[in-house]
Amino acid sequence: MVPSKERAFYKSARQALTAVSLNVPLRKKLSSLARILARSLEAGASILLFDSSGTRLVHAASWKLPPAYVHKGLLTAKTGLAETTAGGPVFFSGDELFLHLEYPEQARRAGITAMIGVPIILGNNKLGAIRIYFKEGWRPSSQDLSFLNTMAKIAAVAINCPHEAYKEEQAPKEEAKVQRKAVTFAHSSESEFASILDFYGIDWIYEPKSFALSERQMFTPDFYLPALDQYVELTTMKQNLVTLKNKKMRRLKELYPDIKISLLYKKDYDRLLAKYGAGPLARSSAHGLRQVLFSASEIEKHVSELADQISADYKDKRPVLIGVQRGFICFMADLIRRITVPMDLDFMTISYYGQGQEGVRVIKDIELPLTGRHVILIEDIIDTGITLDYLLRHLNARCPESLKICVLLDRRARRLVDLKLAYVAFEVPDEFVVGYGLDYHEEYRNLPFIAVPEIAEFDKGSQA
Repeated sequence: MVPSKERAFYKSARQALTAVSLNVPLRKKLSSLARILARSLEAGASILLFDSSGTRLVHAASWKLPPAYVHKGLLTAKTGLAETTAGGPVFFSGDELFLHLEYPEQARRAGITAMIGVPIILGNNKLGAIRIYFKEGWRPSSQDLSFLNTMAKIAAVAINCPHEAYKEEQAPKEEAKVQRKAVTFAHSSESEFASILDFYGIDWIYEPKSFALSERQMFTPDFYLPALDQYVELTTMKQNLVTLKNKKMRRLKELYPDIKISLLYKKDYDRLLAKYGAGPLARSSAHGLRQVLFSASEIEKHVSELADQISADYKDKRPVLIGVQRGFICFMADLIRRITVPMDLDFMTISYYGQGQEGVRVIKDIELPLTGRHVILIEDIIDTGITLDYLLRHLNARCPESLKICVLLDRRARRLVDLKLAYVAFEVPDEFVVGYGLDYHEEYRNLPFIAVPEIAEFDKGSQA
């Protein structure tokens, strides 16, 4: 029996090596490894990776596990099985297992009676863990441990390939559907927000954790975005509770200063939806201009200053300037006329949420090779950073020597993704803006200045 088991494990390991050598996104590689593990050990399997804080583990790929168990919440690396802290395999079963788990009730409901965790380590870097879940009495043999250690090494090779990770342009549609089926949203706005995240391939966990604010008060953010280590709370459901929610947010930041959390008010949420062609503002119309933010002379001055800065930074280089979609046209045209160093130009177009597609995709890609080149991405306006995060992943897959962002308007109020902006012309308040290439329902692009359009009273009420 032992030789046949060893042969089966050897065959599975070879299949795993083949899977990680394929030119496919990292998520698909890890999903293949989880499937091979589950089949080989006749159990549930999951591959967990550290989030950006380096303290929590998130299910990156799972097989033969109930969705409700996979999405039960965040896992603290130093508690539970704590295999990453131990630096080697950790096994628990029976009552001892439930004493160690962070979510014992969920494990009982899933029928799990034994678990083994093996850390995924490459050199001195701890990347995550492999966990196997059993529903019947089981103890690992030496062959089992050897196989799991081999699979952990194979997983480390797959995870440690950065360019492959960047090629992952969106989460698999089927996985997003499974995750959504495991969730009952409290409000339609939460479902819509989850759809936007799914579209851009951003993993999310719904109501992942409750923070204790006092002996009697808890606060549970609506979403956690593992890849960004970011919590998001929406305020669109009961506006009369906004004051209380603000107090809770302030208290949370006092008690948990390391926690990153953003609060989206109803007006923020409506404007976010309008950007993607959905919500009440997307169906409204503007009635003239309410305020001019930046005059034509101010724009000319700031664009000239950016051009001088870029010319100095790229004095002995030949950068590639890349524009996206249509709003950048005026900004990029004026910018390149003032840059004094040689340069190359290229353009790309991506699909946006609300266009009837399940995921974002590049409609018109760049044609110039970027390997070893210095790239400057030209954007008209940045707010949440979700779209720009996708673009950076796409361009980084081309292996440029450097990649910097040059933006006309930076709207920080709604930022969800931390971004390093090299060149910024203006910081803009949390308002709709038009002009100088920016439109509102395809109007006002040709204005020589940047202004705030007047929104109808009906629409203002929807933004309260």
